[in-house]
Formats: sequence, C-alpha cells, structure tokens
Amino acid sequence: MTQSFLTIIAMILLGYLMKRLGYFTEQDGGVIGRIVFNITLPSLVIVTLSKVEIEPSLMLLPVIMILYAVTAKGLVILLFINHHRHVKGSVGMMASALNIGLFAYPLVEQMFGAEGLLYFGMFDIGGSIVMFGITYIVGNYFSDGAEIFDIRYLALSLLKSVPLMTYMIMLILSLLHVKLPTFALDFFGIVSQANMPLSMLLLGIYLNFKVDQAYLPITIKYLLFHYGFGTVIGLLCYVFLPFNEMFRTTILIGLLLPIGVSIIPYAIQFKYKTLPLIGMVSNLSIVISIIILFVFQMVML
Repeated sequence: MTQSFLTIIAMILLGYLMKRLGYFTEQDGGVIGRIVFNITLPSLVIVTLSKVEIEPSLMLLPVIMILYAVTAKGLVILLFINHHRHVKGSVGMMASALNIGLFAYPLVEQMFGAEGLLYFGMFDIGGSIVMFGITYIVGNYFSDGAEIFDIRYLALSLLKSVPLMTYMIMLILSLLHVKLPTFALDFFGIVSQANMPLSMLLLGIYLNFKVDQAYLPITIKYLLFHYGFGTVIGLLCYVFLPFNEMFRTTILIGLLLPIGVSIIPYAIQFKYKTLPLIGMVSNLSIVISIIILFVFQMVML
C-alpha cells in the first residue's frame, strides 16, 4: 500500500516538474481537468457503481456532508467576522468545499478499492451540492454589491456537473436493479483507467508554492480551522456513529480533504480581491492532505 501511495505522489511531482520545465502550463491543466471531470471520472463512477449494492445507510452520507458544510461555513465566517467582506466570503466559500472528485478518488481507489469509491461517491453527492449550491450563495453574498441571486444558474450548474449527474443516474439504475450491458462496462472500464494518472498529473500542474506574506496569517488561521474542526467532527462521527467502518472512515477522511478547485472561478466571477489567499490555501491544503492520508494509510491499513 505504501508503495502505491508513493507512486501517486511521484505522479504529482512529475506534473509539477513538467510545469516548472515549461512542458505544461496551467492553461494545459484546464484541458486535462475537463477530460478528468467530464470523461474519466464519470467512467470510473459508472464502473464502480455497477459492481456494488447500494445500502440504505449510504443515503445518509450526502446529508451528513451538507449539514457539516452549513455548520463549518457559519462558524468560519464568525471566526473572521472582523475582516474585510472579501476575506469572509473567501473563507466561507473554502470551508467544507472539498476536493473529492479530483483529489480523493485516485487515492481512495488505491486505499480501499471499489468499496471506498462507492462510499466517497455518495459523500461527493453532498459535496457537489455544497460546491455548486451553498458555496456559490456564500460567495455571491459577500461580493461587492451582491449580484441578484439566480436560482437558474445554480440549477444549471448542478445539471451540467457530469460527475454529479452520473452519480444520480447510476444510483437510480442500481436501486431499480438495472444492469448496463457488458460492452458498455468494458468501454468505461478502459477509459476509467486514465483517471488516476491524469488526476495526479493535474494536481502537480496546479501546485504552486508562492507565499503571499500579506495573507499568511489569515491562511494559517483558516487552515487551523479547516483541519482542526474537520478532525474533531470526523473523530466524533468515527467513534459514535452506529455504522460500518467504511462509512465512518469516509467521513473521517472526507472532512480532511483539500479545498475544491471551483473556488477560484467563483472568486473571479465575484471580483474578489483575495485570489492570492485562495490560491495559497488551495495549494497548502493539497500538501497537508497528502501528508495526512499518507500517515493514515501507514498507521491504519
């Protein structure tokens, strides 16, 4: 297991090195990202959900994710209540807006196999609603002269999320006991094999170690909240929830994932002046979460 994890880290470093040497740019990363989110990740979801039975308890994972998000966003805004509205909006967007599809899936696949992908897939249904719904609302609210709330934009964002729609369709098919034909599963199985290497290379391409001294105290304060609050709630759920170990492990690990990449486009859309803050937190959270998962798999697996 440690060998597989080190291979994944090597792929991230390869992506970073290729960017530093000028072979890739972050614009190239945008193309790779669209391939991952719209092709390889949905293919992996199809293959995974076609092989497993959906237990009723799994339906609670999205609910827990949403409840955690509402609580975390409210608390972090209170924690930064005396800061500029763009800072409050930034931390409010980042809190609980987790990078599940791009970051977690390849690592979870190596650590827990198909069962882990199933549980994190259900967790990601809640994560998608948080990212494209609640996070957008928070960002809009704290923007200068908040824009008119557009429910149609939110609905379209959810409907245009290929991974989320794939989750929902496969979930419905599974509950109806409808099986996809073998040739379709074979096709998506081949495509899904590209998800892990492309995702890891993409993380490396986006990795950036620039430090903006002006935002460093806010960054440290936010990261302490992100991982401190996530650890407390994750451990409480792991110890006290009456579900199987994979269910509880999904919450424990899930709440310690890095922030999602969609926060930066939101900040640009709402004309936030805190892009350096968001970028710095995003990159540091990736490194911290990799270390956490590496230690976790060494100790627990």
